[in-house]
Amino acid sequence: MSSIRPAYAVSRIFTRTALALTALCFATGGAYAQTSAKPVVTPGFSLSVFAVGSGGLMSAPDSLAVLDGHVWVGYANNGAPDGSNGAMSVLVEYAQDGSVMKTFQVAGHNDGLKVNPYTREIWAMQNEDASPNLVIINPATGQASKPYSFGKTLHGGGYDDIVFKDGQAYFSASNPTLNASGKNTGPAIVRVLHLDANTYTVDVTPVMRGSLDASDIPFGTVATLSLTDPDSMTLTPSGDVLLDDQGDGQLVLLRSSGDEPRVQYLPLLGNVQVDDTVFATARRGYLLVSDTKANTVYKISANVWQRDAAFSASTGVAASGSTPAVPGYVGQLDLRSGALLPLVTNLASPHGMVFVPTDDQQ
Repeated sequence: MSSIRPAYAVSRIFTRTALALTALCFATGGAYAQTSAKPVVTPGFSLSVFAVGSGGLMSAPDSLAVLDGHVWVGYANNGAPDGSNGAMSVLVEYAQDGSVMKTFQVAGHNDGLKVNPYTREIWAMQNEDASPNLVIINPATGQASKPYSFGKTLHGGGYDDIVFKDGQAYFSASNPTLNASGKNTGPAIVRVLHLDANTYTVDVTPVMRGSLDASDIPFGTVATLSLTDPDSMTLTPSGDVLLDDQGDGQLVLLRSSGDEPRVQYLPLLGNVQVDDTVFATARRGYLLVSDTKANTVYKISANVWQRDAAFSASTGVAASGSTPAVPGYVGQLDLRSGALLPLVTNLASPHGMVFVPTDDQQ
């Protein structure tokens, strides 16, 4: 199995060709990782267990968030993604040592968990496939709101992830209903217009269409995209919205400046699909990743991180012909080529990620 230089050792930008070859070697060497029952860690990093689900209503960890050094984990408990059949989730607030501080039970299947930096509240989104609801938690008081409901969604599905930008909240419009041609004619990203604390309802408006023209990042060519699987979202260090179009194996950038094309996309090399992508916000800290099927939240540590480096959780690559399957892994993402270079491999099903800074982001 191929390895990479640790993030803290990277002193130059790799060319797209070198990254592509490294990713290809990793993919064709995936059988090695499959022979081990435990995760395999790239030299320069270490892996430990941060939290383990206790079973019952604390199983299948997914979304992660961090506020004031406290880590929030959403346990979705393998409930139906449309919230049917009485699906319930538990949100757990942990101290940095992994001890439980508070728990909150919410109705539905949690799949989005973010800190609102303007109010310092936790926003939890349930039911990414249909009938979404939003719960807002005030960590200072320990109070959780009633579920906020939405009107009929314009894309036919639910809402998944959340980002906050310029005082506004944005949701990814997940599980769209496709037309007869297999195209997404609804929005891929929506913005909150009004959140009514009296009626507990949310009104949204489209921001980015599900079918649109976008510029390919590696080559600059323009293509018409149909985003069939909008999923996780995050903000890049430059303030752009990064959307994961998971099932289509690509990332989409909604740019905030006029210096670049308004929408760009990055095809991921090697048929890789990813869930969460996060950025190292400090030189010292650690990554947390939820390995959902393993019922475990792992901690990935390094002596020093490359600030603003991107890291993604890949659910793996299916076997194809003579090429063996690649199990789930966490890797460092090159945003110029689409290569995802492994940090920790042989995970069961990595999904949620968060970077926890430990040096006041210096």
